[in-house]
Amino acid sequence: MTDQHPCVLCHVQSTPAFACYDCRRRMDDQLADLPELYIQAAGEYWATGGESGRGNERSLGLRVAALDGRAPFDTIAVLESWERDWRESLSTFAGRDPDRAQRERKAERWADSESSDAVGVSLCGVVDFLRIHLEAAAAEHPAIDEFAAELRTLHRQAKAAARISSEPVTVVECPADHPDDPSRLCGKRLRLVADQATCVRCGASWDVGRLLMVAASTKAEVWQPIGVISERLGVPERTLQRWAKDGLVRRRGGNYLWSSVVEALEIRGRMTSV
Repeated sequence: MTDQHPCVLCHVQSTPAFACYDCRRRMDDQLADLPELYIQAAGEYWATGGESGRGNERSLGLRVAALDGRAPFDTIAVLESWERDWRESLSTFAGRDPDRAQRERKAERWADSESSDAVGVSLCGVVDFLRIHLEAAAAEHPAIDEFAAELRTLHRQAKAAARISSEPVTVVECPADHPDDPSRLCGKRLRLVADQATCVRCGASWDVGRLLMVAASTKAEVWQPIGVISERLGVPERTLQRWAKDGLVRRRGGNYLWSSVVEALEIRGRMTSV
């Protein structure tokens, strides 16, 4: 019988592979979403002139790191780097591409339907390849956790480019000094709805990234939606729900206390290593 061990992504499910079935299915869903999100992002943005003088030029998601080569975080380049890696490292692939003809036919249909969009064709092809070989990668690739982390980022950026928000608002206690008592934290709850946040109690202004980093290093509470925590920590949503029901993590409405989930993961990690 094949040895079972904790999944390297969720650290909860036992699996003979590096990544369990639930985590593999989540990665497959995220990959499958990317072409559709690309279409939605391309249709969502239209340039109206400006310094370039190129009025009515379609943009592919300039508001965030989007899905074309002009973006600072090039989705296709990242996915293609994983395709090259898998071609070289997967024993089940062994340098062959038995699905190439099928992928090329899909790319041709994509090109016909999307007015020969070269970016769309490339995205369609690399996504098909990764989905076809995802099961093999989950079974034997030791860096599948790195792939999953980069895919989560790309998926989140693609949703933002398409202006799709499925995440409730994150709530963070302001970690600045209290205006009346510097010996304790301000503690005012900040609802993160943009890239910047300003506390009405102490007046501190925060970049969201720095706010989350400082909050994590203090005793400030960070409450995040179940979907956000599930994506970022790799814990299936139903597992988080079960942990909350069993009193292992703290839940408030649809939000979960970040530190309580991290602590629960650490405890399970220590238990599985004994």
